[in-house]
Amino acid sequence: MKKNSKRILIVDDSEIDRTVLKNILQEEFEIIEADSGYSGLDIILKEKDSLDALLLDVSMPVLDGFGVLGILKEKTISVPPVFLITAEATRDNVQRAIQYNVSEFIRKPFDREDILKRIKLRLGIISECELRPEDVKMTQRYISDLKQIYNTYLYDKGEDTGHCLRIQNIMRILLEKYALMTEDAALDKNNIEIISSAGYFCNIGRMAVSENPLKAAKRESAPQSHTMLGAAIIQLNYSQQCSYFVQICSDICMHHHERYDGTGFPHRIIGENNLIYTQMCRLTERFDTIFSESPEQNEKQFDLSVKEIKKDEGFVSEELLTLLISCKWDIIYSYHQAR
Repeated sequence: MKKNSKRILIVDDSEIDRTVLKNILQEEFEIIEADSGYSGLDIILKEKDSLDALLLDVSMPVLDGFGVLGILKEKTISVPPVFLITAEATRDNVQRAIQYNVSEFIRKPFDREDILKRIKLRLGIISECELRPEDVKMTQRYISDLKQIYNTYLYDKGEDTGHCLRIQNIMRILLEKYALMTEDAALDKNNIEIISSAGYFCNIGRMAVSENPLKAAKRESAPQSHTMLGAAIIQLNYSQQCSYFVQICSDICMHHHERYDGTGFPHRIIGENNLIYTQMCRLTERFDTIFSESPEQNEKQFDLSVKEIKKDEGFVSEELLTLLISCKWDIIYSYHQAR
């Protein structure tokens, strides 16, 4: 019996590759198959509203993966998160992928645990994680190293770390309240600290935008490229001991500009399909941008900031906005403590 109703379309001309992927995914998801680019395109056009993810082979005869994406883009058809199947994620493929808002590459030979982990994370499904002392120690070291690099970049740009620190602090407050309110949250103090630290790096991809060759991608994708580059930076750490942080932080980097109504970027993810911690970061970043510019960080300004966010219908869920409001005094206190 499948554990959820998520539907995934696998488009690959190789029957062997389709079978391997289906065997990996069918216990968790409902699988649909297509053996060519055109048959896959036909299914997408008919069933796009019921598909939750698309696994698309880069190399297929007649119409390859990029050909499928090109047609969909030309027709301005929104698609679910796309994972490109390839033996090698070359620079050319990465440059082309950024034009089509591709989520990630799935590399051959297939790694069962890696594929399941990344697809489940992308679809807002994340398993409970009991962190061992050595996991926490290594993750804290990685976070410290990342902060040193990122903070140097911010100082060189004439920016301070205040916004990042406030995002981290507010996320910690929200997570502590969320853990008390939500029975299945499975968050202890280590989980909370690691997730809130991930919020610190939500815009780390800005470091790579000006220097990275991906800037050569089409102009319309440029404002979104820092999200994908941020995720790529975080994923440079392949240590299993840091995998919990890497999964959550890379998702936050990639998708903190998504909106609850599905009109955000880079993948136009709708509602709860976006990881709850990424939704928290999106709300936290917007709140701090407004609240920190207020004449005073007091109750009145807090209420005005929330009112401003509410004006933007579809930005965030009512549940998360209610969570933010319930933490009002703790958040105000944190701003005064940071002075």
